Amino acid sequence: MKKLRKLLLMIVSSSLMIMTGCQYSSAEQEKREIELSDKKLPDEDFLPEPLNIVSLGDSLTQGVGDSQDLGGYVPILEDSLEERTEFGEVNILNYGKRGNRSDQLLKRIKEEEEIRTAIASSDVAVITIGGNDVMKVVKSTFPSMTFENFEGARLNYEEKLATILSDIRELNPDISIVLMGIYNPFFIFSADVKEMKMIVETWNASGEAILNDYEDTAFVEVADIFRQTDQNLLHTDYFHPNDDGYSLIAERIEKGVIEVLDGGSSQGDD
Repeated sequence: MKKLRKLLLMIVSSSLMIMTGCQYSSAEQEKREIELSDKKLPDEDFLPEPLNIVSLGDSLTQGVGDSQDLGGYVPILEDSLEERTEFGEVNILNYGKRGNRSDQLLKRIKEEEEIRTAIASSDVAVITIGGNDVMKVVKSTFPSMTFENFEGARLNYEEKLATILSDIRELNPDISIVLMGIYNPFFIFSADVKEMKMIVETWNASGEAILNDYEDTAFVEVADIFRQTDQNLLHTDYFHPNDDGYSLIAERIEKGVIEVLDGGSSQGDD
């Protein structure tokens, strides 16, 4: 009988200890949950969002003239943007293709699924186009080219550029767009190649005017980079930029990218 009482006492004591322990654990857990709920969450900017860019266009996007064949301005721009605190990882997809004119870039945007997917998933599109449209006229009229020779081609360029912008926005209504102007590579041979400066200025004015019809866009002027310097910024082909030229172009494009992402370039109705 004593053994039975002793056994019952042990069982009761053990049960009380277990119950007390459970109550303590529940109280501690509740206290921990309250403490966690009181902690302030980090600001939304604590972890910067990644930035996705698609680069479209001609040899200036492909990076022809880059001594290391890394993609011209693209890797320079990528590294520079990643150093900024407002962005997380920066990813730039390069779809530059040497020789592309505006009609050829438009065809690629309409037909190449990889490009269409990249546009749809990017925050910014950077475009270099128009230089080969001009060169086509130069090759067919040189050395007797006149301003009038370029007018028909310029109007065609305007039409194709407007469709390019429209198609990009149709694929991604929220994408910002940066368009780089063209430059005159012939200054290295002669300061006054007839009317070439006027032709470049007119084509750039056309590109900028069309871009201004769309919100969240920026036009990047680069003609002055090559014109107003004694530094050699051209590759050995005397047409494409060299490493120094691409570095200066990347600086200008970075300013354009920051401008559109800051919302400082809203220009009109889409």
